Amino acid sequence: MLVDVLRALRKVREIHRITVVSADRSVRRIAKEMGVNFLWEGKRRDLNKAVRLAIRDALRRGATASLILPSDIPLVTAHEIAHFLKLSGNYSITISPSMDGYGTNALLLRPPGAIKPAFGQNSFRAHLTSAHRKHLSTKVVNLNGIAFDVDNPSDLPLLMHATTRIASKRILSDIDL
Repeated sequence: MLVDVLRALRKVREIHRITVVSADRSVRRIAKEMGVNFLWEGKRRDLNKAVRLAIRDALRRGATASLILPSDIPLVTAHEIAHFLKLSGNYSITISPSMDGYGTNALLLRPPGAIKPAFGQNSFRAHLTSAHRKHLSTKVVNLNGIAFDVDNPSDLPLLMHATTRIASKRILSDIDL
């Protein structure tokens, strides 16, 4: 799934730097093969800590915005990411929920660090609440490829029936799922 997301991101010309953050050192190899940057988050896995690390790195490098995408959205396309960015306009926060409406599957922060990341249970509501408390302009964008995430085994048949040609689907076919 990570490879699928990275392939989509690499095709979006508006994205200038891609960074993968992980506590799994084997992910470093994937990042290198895909030609993207890698940050090791340390031994303790914590999604929000990893996102904060990436945001600090982006700020250090002078970024004016940060797009945060999880690696479990294999149906996302470059076209969809570009469309998401276009729809973000000049909003401080642009957010795309997961299919169930509870998770956050895309979060654009302008500037990076505009709000504290709150990934986990009910992150969509938490991110919106944080933005509203800070009186930041916010836009919600619903896009199918971004909305579909793989959180449970019950999500795999939907992935298998997708019409797109992606690495995740090929691997599932190879293991005869």
